[in-house]
Amino acid sequence: MRGRPPAESVERLQIIQGTGTMCGIFGIVAGQDSGLPPGRFEQSLSRLFKLSESRGREASGLAVRTASSIHVHREPKSASYLLRSAPYRRVLSEALGNGAAHGGAAAPVSTPVAFVGHSRLATNGLAGINTNNQPVVKRGVVGVHNGIIVNVDALWARHPELTRRYEIDTEIVMDLIRHFHGAEGSLQGAVRRTFEEVEGAASIGVLLDDTDALLLATNTGSMYTWASPSHRIFLFASERYILEQTVAAGGLRRLAGGAGPLQIRPGEGRVVDLTNAAVHAFSFAKPARAAGPAPGRGGSVRRIVDTMREDEAARDALRRCSRCVLPETMPFIEFDDDGVCSFCRRHQRIAYRGRRALEEALAPYRSGNGAPDCIFPFSGGRDSSYGLHLVKNEFGMNPIAYTYDWGMVNDLARRNQARLTGKLGVEHVIVSADIKKKRRNIKLNVEAWLRQPDLGMVPLFMAGDKQFFHYANRLARQTGVRLIIWSANQLERTEFKYGFCGVRGGVPGIRIHNLRLRDTLRMMLYYGWRYFRNPRYLNRTLFDTGFAFLSYYFFRQDSIWLYDYHPWDENTIDELLGERYGWETAADTGTTWRIGDGTAAFYNYIYHTVAGFTENDTFRSNQVRDGILTRDQALARLARENAPRYDSIKEYTETIGVDFDETLSVIDSMPKLYRRDSPRGAGGA
Repeated sequence: MRGRPPAESVERLQIIQGTGTMCGIFGIVAGQDSGLPPGRFEQSLSRLFKLSESRGREASGLAVRTASSIHVHREPKSASYLLRSAPYRRVLSEALGNGAAHGGAAAPVSTPVAFVGHSRLATNGLAGINTNNQPVVKRGVVGVHNGIIVNVDALWARHPELTRRYEIDTEIVMDLIRHFHGAEGSLQGAVRRTFEEVEGAASIGVLLDDTDALLLATNTGSMYTWASPSHRIFLFASERYILEQTVAAGGLRRLAGGAGPLQIRPGEGRVVDLTNAAVHAFSFAKPARAAGPAPGRGGSVRRIVDTMREDEAARDALRRCSRCVLPETMPFIEFDDDGVCSFCRRHQRIAYRGRRALEEALAPYRSGNGAPDCIFPFSGGRDSSYGLHLVKNEFGMNPIAYTYDWGMVNDLARRNQARLTGKLGVEHVIVSADIKKKRRNIKLNVEAWLRQPDLGMVPLFMAGDKQFFHYANRLARQTGVRLIIWSANQLERTEFKYGFCGVRGGVPGIRIHNLRLRDTLRMMLYYGWRYFRNPRYLNRTLFDTGFAFLSYYFFRQDSIWLYDYHPWDENTIDELLGERYGWETAADTGTTWRIGDGTAAFYNYIYHTVAGFTENDTFRSNQVRDGILTRDQALARLARENAPRYDSIKEYTETIGVDFDETLSVIDSMPKLYRRDSPRGAGGA
């Protein structure tokens, strides 16, 4: 299940809540001088992960508490995948690294260490969005949760002092524990107050950055523990069977004299002292009484290291041009001694030709009798919508609006097209491709790309729309109209898309969609080599892709480019479209650019995740260079505009028929160009 359960799932949901099933949570504590060999520790942890995987395979994660930090890593993939991943091996090695080699053998674990793990069946919050996966980190509380909280929205409304950041219900539990921990002064009191407010099923395992304890609590009884007090070892898991198998396979049973797992009853909890693995039991029903370790003071606060947040921090730390906002990961970028980038140094401001020149250019084509006199390619985006208004109302032409629907023109764009053509009284010709075939083609190319992700090959996802140019020419011939008026503007130059193919391009004066012949050939060689390396690209899309390439780079039109003449002003465009036409914007972004394109949210997520920037960065940089925005204004807008548009991405993956969670997992796992520990050339850059 994802998001809120549908009505037909209510019965199943009630069963799930009543039994406390779903996700698997588990953990191990080794206290001071436990003497547990690292190999046995690792074996037991792996066993817990693998056995808990049966309770959920959509995501997995772990939190590791050492003397100095709590390290959190999560993956939108199964536990089996996580156990093989490099981050997991690194976290494990660092946590057990006190076992330095002695005579070729690792020394036993001597300093306190605790592992808390999670294997997820998504019940709310999409698993592909890693912030929805567990362990959840909130205000110094790191926790895992098995169950469903059914009054999440009511709890957030009841506590306006708390700030919601994620979709997942676990967040409110962690936030309440922190909130009540401060008010009550004890973990037991915090748990009692939290469980008084939550409705639904909850079994939790929690670490806090300022407390030397592991907190366990359940209102369903889906929690079992096993301990060897003499050896300062403690384990817990969601099921008795999981613990029994782990203890037996890890050779731990003899350490506790053959004792088996014990259940934590509904309405009970445990506080486990991390220094010695001592266990303190408590009940929700009894008044909170301090037991176990008290909150730490001063230097005992642990640093929380979250691998997901590390990526965000690395993106934020990217070196950017001191004049525009382009980052160091932009292909072929170079900085001078003043930090000014090479794109700024060679930039030529747009010199608009002006209204008189446009009137003169249009004059030979005017019909004079109301008959159509121009073809106006119309995507339904802001530039073409405003352009259609100008051509019809300001310059008195009689356009035929033309749209090529290749399967990724979304419903928002269609509604905006209807608004404009209806109010302007403009004929609208829609040339429709075989939509099902086009979407199958996109799916094939996306699936091939996911096998070998490469930033240079991302434009392949948009190849299907490039026949836009071909059909514009054909419509002009069919109607006898000699002029095509295009509404793309030069601020939209995105050289990085072919830059990731090793093509420098970026020659001032060359039209936005054209390259020099040698650069075009170089890009063809790049694609050819990738096709050779990844035979999945050799599919039935080849003809369509080849035709698109010819349409985009080789076909020519008898055209006028509207924004070569008329100044392009974002505020004027947005205000006019909204006020005069009721033009609709997207709910998942603050920008009005590319919102009618079903593909843009997806490819920009790829670029931002891997390279740390999107086409918004190039667009805003061009505005800065032309004096339209200040650098600070551009940075402020990028902070909003580069936020992932998950709703649109999910709509895109559902439209073409690929798995949302798996797709985002592959993208998130790609080496990052902005991480010093990733290969600089990763991703085809």
